Amino acid sequence: MGRILFPTDFSEVSLNAFLYAVDYAKMTDKKIIVFHAYNLGSVSSEEEQEIYEELDIQNFRNKKEIFPPFEGILNDRQIDSLSVKYIVREGDFIDTFTEYINKREDKIDVVVMGTQITKTGLFQLFTETNTLKILDEISKPVIVVPGNSSFDGDLDNILFLVDYQEDEKEPLEDLINESKAFNAKLHVVHFDLAHGDSIVPLMERFKNSLNDFDISNVAFKTIDSIDLKKSLLDYCVENKIDMVCLINHKRNFYQRLFTYSLTEDLIRHINIPVMAIYRD
Repeated sequence: MGRILFPTDFSEVSLNAFLYAVDYAKMTDKKIIVFHAYNLGSVSSEEEQEIYEELDIQNFRNKKEIFPPFEGILNDRQIDSLSVKYIVREGDFIDTFTEYINKREDKIDVVVMGTQITKTGLFQLFTETNTLKILDEISKPVIVVPGNSSFDGDLDNILFLVDYQEDEKEPLEDLINESKAFNAKLHVVHFDLAHGDSIVPLMERFKNSLNDFDISNVAFKTIDSIDLKKSLLDYCVENKIDMVCLINHKRNFYQRLFTYSLTEDLIRHINIPVMAIYRD
């Protein structure tokens, strides 16, 4: 059974994202690991304080207990077949979170986390910089769920943004399999800013490399554009995209900045989840 790692600070944004994690887990037959790091000297929210008052947080990690807000969501939705594990660590969130993943205490397939855009234009999860740190430091696919997202339990249309590069093939193969689990249409889209003919053979070679896969639910598109972000946002709205997937390159500063900036624009304007897929 695969596993979804879900970090939380008990905020409304986090609880909203849990609904998405639950639906994602049900469709992919995955277990959810709810992760919380605490530092009693610096409680950051009223929600955290209320939870700490209800639980003996310092002894929680040594007991088989549950987080009431999440169990309440599962009970309200009458979900009793989903496997949920609760993990608590003491210390700085980023440090304990990355340490947990690196030790591979459980095999983690994907991280699902809630976030929102602040007035300054930064992501916010626990602190304004944590989403960026997670994208930058964790070598796992990360699904960022906007705070205002609402879910109908379906993923009908998934978009994968490509440049037809070699390092995109393995993620695409994984997404083809996932899209079938969701009974979704997978849109593999390249936005051509150079307006040249060279992209056509690249696309054909890319498609031909998938001969071993059933791509009957996959649509390949190349779209001329002079403004990538506007064209992408328009495409998402017109095609009712439920999730955007893109490669989170670690190669250099400019590629990382592009990933963060594009993800921020998607969250700000259309409130749909974005999956950033790690690649060196």
